[in-house]
Amino acid sequence: MGSEEDDLGSTYVYKVVLIGDGAVGKTNLRRRYMGEGFLTEYVNTVGADFAYFSEEIGKDLYKWSIWDLAGQPKFSNVRPVFYAGAFGALVCFDPTREETFNNLNRWIDELVRHTHTEGTPIVLVATKMDIYDPEKHMNLERIEKYKQELIERLDDRFEVTFIETSSITGLNVRQAFANLRQSISKWVNSDD
Repeated sequence: MGSEEDDLGSTYVYKVVLIGDGAVGKTNLRRRYMGEGFLTEYVNTVGADFAYFSEEIGKDLYKWSIWDLAGQPKFSNVRPVFYAGAFGALVCFDPTREETFNNLNRWIDELVRHTHTEGTPIVLVATKMDIYDPEKHMNLERIEKYKQELIERLDDRFEVTFIETSSITGLNVRQAFANLRQSISKWVNSDD
């Protein structure tokens, strides 16, 4: 996958993965980005769910193959196959459930182990910001420290950004994918 150029612009085809613990909001993030309705009841993703989405930005066409990987531990043995060929990852956690943040290293390690690339861009995504309360939930300042530690641990091979989102209100949902698109473009163009 990559790009095709013509006089009208370029077409880019990117496979990306959404990863993180179960019930952190990966499916609703994808659905909101694609203009689909919000699911009010939690439905387990079984193994993986995928969708295709195209969008024009300027003269360019971006075709996304979005793989939403199941977060439940019982699916850990089937997830590795779904990482193959991924150009980037949205690594999601729910800041109202601190354990989902504490599990990010496990998700990043799984991503690195199974993407077989030198630099898969990562966007760390705090979901459910519409119900986040800084008085009751984790301190989000921890994310910036974690992000810096992660960049160092990965020897600067992976670009890592962070964004706060809400699939209910739409807060930064499009921007999360835009951040990933920009990181992927930098990574792909650095190989030229």
